Amino acid sequence: MNGLAIDSDNVTVGAGFNAGRGVIVSAPHKLLVGNNVSIGPRSVVQVDGTIGNFVMIGMNVHIVGRDDHAIDQVGVPMLLSTWVGDRDGTMRDAVAIGDDVWIGASAVVLSGVTIGRGSVIAAGSVVTSDTDEYSLNAGVPAKKIGDRFDGDDDRMRHSLALDELSRADQRVEF
Repeated sequence: MNGLAIDSDNVTVGAGFNAGRGVIVSAPHKLLVGNNVSIGPRSVVQVDGTIGNFVMIGMNVHIVGRDDHAIDQVGVPMLLSTWVGDRDGTMRDAVAIGDDVWIGASAVVLSGVTIGRGSVIAAGSVVTSDTDEYSLNAGVPAKKIGDRFDGDDDRMRHSLALDELSRADQRVEF
């Protein structure tokens, strides 16, 4: 975890956390990061919310707020406007990233979205809306392009195995 910067006042990370060089993790209010999460080099996570267990975040990914500065304050330059950390948080200020998610390199995830359990976000995508569980998503803005598993049977078996791993609360070595 060389060069890692974590705002320990507002961020809680679980066991088995791994981060590459130059990673920044902070939150205006509160961010909970699950167990066995890996964040690639030069990535920035600066939002409230939750990141589940067994999440892979590629290099140069940005998970950021969409309303970090007020843009509607008459007579106040945006640089001097109310910052998200100086007001009460809202649902639009947070992300919810489910268990077993893979966010590819150079993707951008804006606050106010839920990335469903088991989803894959393709490299370079911009996530501006919620994703379905076990979906494959790509583009600007990201749209569903497929499903991770062929059928409900595989999806159910995977979910049960993932639940068992999460309950075991075991640390996985990367």
